[in-house]
Amino acid sequence: MVLGYIAGCASVPTSARIKVSSTTISYFMREGQKPTVVFQSGLGDGKSVWKKVIDHMPDTISIFVYDRPGYGDSPNTSDPRDPCTISHELHSLLNAVRIPPPYVLVGHSLGGLDIFCYAQIFPKEVAGLVLLDPTHPSHWMRMKNDAPAQAALIKSLRLIAFTKAMRQEFDDQEGCLDKLDMVNPLAIPTSFLFSGQFKLEEKGPFEQMVRDLRKQWLLFFTNAQSAEISDSGHYLQQDAPDTVVHAIQGIIEVRERSNTIVR
Repeated sequence: MVLGYIAGCASVPTSARIKVSSTTISYFMREGQKPTVVFQSGLGDGKSVWKKVIDHMPDTISIFVYDRPGYGDSPNTSDPRDPCTISHELHSLLNAVRIPPPYVLVGHSLGGLDIFCYAQIFPKEVAGLVLLDPTHPSHWMRMKNDAPAQAALIKSLRLIAFTKAMRQEFDDQEGCLDKLDMVNPLAIPTSFLFSGQFKLEEKGPFEQMVRDLRKQWLLFFTNAQSAEISDSGHYLQQDAPDTVVHAIQGIIEVRERSNTIVR
């Protein structure tokens, strides 16, 4: 969404820090049943944005959440911040903390685009995806063409309100997408949760564009399901944490059923 990067919630504790690539990453993990649920935040957000979801999840489920460089307790980095680099960074991080695949990846907003790229690069490591209002690969291009007023607002915010880390990720969001396979759908169980509430400044061309891109998202997967949460804004993990937890558990159950059939 246009102003969706502004968040605020109580913090998720930092259980440890570890050196990965050129920076130190702050993360929280909880051991439990596999597959591990890995959370990826959106633009401007650290791990704290997932607190309500984590609080509502059963203690038996293994979880991992972290601060990308420049957010929360993780210092910034000079590395590129395109979705592919972030995916490789997460891959190295999960290996460093010795959490084996497969993973259920949960991504919000721009973090949804990041984990889509992760699934493209490491499909055998992904048990399923839960995508909350994910940023479509064509989102910024379409916004500039279809919703120029909102695009102009974002350009202004980039200059006066974005941190260095936010500007890097925003500027690099399309940096590697031409290297990904956008033609052959991913055969990974996927659940989309879309917000039903649009702010006044998002009504009109922007909302129409977003709804069109939501339909296009489904074409990237062979077995994706979607739901619109009518009483939730862009931050579904804060407005509807139980619904997010239910979607995660649904993906885990699909994984368990498939494993039973294989056995």
